[in-house]
Amino acid sequence: MAVQTTFDLDDAKDLLKQLENFHQVMKQDWSRVENQWANLRSCWHDDQYQTFEPLYEKLAATHKDSQKESEEYISFMREQVRIAEERRAKLGALKGL
Repeated sequence: MAVQTTFDLDDAKDLLKQLENFHQVMKQDWSRVENQWANLRSCWHDDQYQTFEPLYEKLAATHKDSQKESEEYISFMREQVRIAEERRAKLGALKGL
C-alpha cells in the first residue's frame, strides 16, 4: 500500500539553500587543496611522492564525482521547488475564482 507523502515548499527552499552553500564551500576548499598540492608537487622530490601521488589522484577523482552528484541533486531540488511553486500559484488562482 502506497503512503501519501507531503512536500513542504519552505523546507525544500531551506534545504536547497543549504545544499548550494555547502556545495560552494566544498568547491572553495577543494580549490585550496589543489593549490597546495600543486605547490607540494613542485618541491617534493623523494620516494614518498611516488607512493602518495596515486592516493591523491584517487581522492581527487572521488571528490570530482561527489561534486558532480552534488550538482545533480541541487538541480533536482531546484526543479522540485519550481514545480511546487507553480502548483502553489495555480492553486492560489483557483481559490480566487
